[in-house]
Amino acid sequence: MNNTQNPSYLVIRVRPDIEEEIDQYFSDVIKAATSKGAKLLGLERSSNVVIYEKGSIPFSTLILKWPEGQSISIDFWKSQIHKNIFNQLSIVFKKNIIAFTVEGLPDKGLIGDPIPTIASYEFNTSEVNSNKFILIIDGTVTKPKVIDKYREILFDIMQEQKSYYIVLTASEGIKMLHGKWNEDIFAISLWKSKKSVNDFWYGEKYQKTAIPLRIGAGEFTVIGFC
Repeated sequence: MNNTQNPSYLVIRVRPDIEEEIDQYFSDVIKAATSKGAKLLGLERSSNVVIYEKGSIPFSTLILKWPEGQSISIDFWKSQIHKNIFNQLSIVFKKNIIAFTVEGLPDKGLIGDPIPTIASYEFNTSEVNSNKFILIIDGTVTKPKVIDKYREILFDIMQEQKSYYIVLTASEGIKMLHGKWNEDIFAISLWKSKKSVNDFWYGEKYQKTAIPLRIGAGEFTVIGFC
């Protein structure tokens, strides 16, 4: 992907039960990042995160969008203004942070592509642009051909719900900044509401056709929040 054309996203996760410093840290990062051109995409404490895939960790999560690309988000993380914020944190809190930047899809989506993006729908409709429920997927793939078939079903359901990806990348699209991340894929999709996600996730087509297909073909974690 071309960083001069595509946005990047700074993802900061904090493990559950580490709550004391979260509000101040996230608030300070948002203030500093937005003053440098970032946009807040999403923010949620672990207690309000919805777990969809069994075994997923309900990280407290902050996601910031950097329109100029991945190098700019990395520069922010390494900047003195962020170092000043980060250095105030306790050692325990630092050890429970995972942070990385990830390459995003073009803001206008992928025209003519089977991957559901905003370009899959009538552009600039209020219905699509009001999508605000965030679904985050991490995964390790062991049988790529099976997962390709699974995705065909998933993409069909997503288009029925008018949801779309803003991030869909393999591990090479991830730049680690702090902590460890050992998955093969990472994705962020936007949905109309929690109900829209529930209709998809607990619907017959996904539960009885898609999920059985991917059993043994990979391991995934899926969480959601507004």
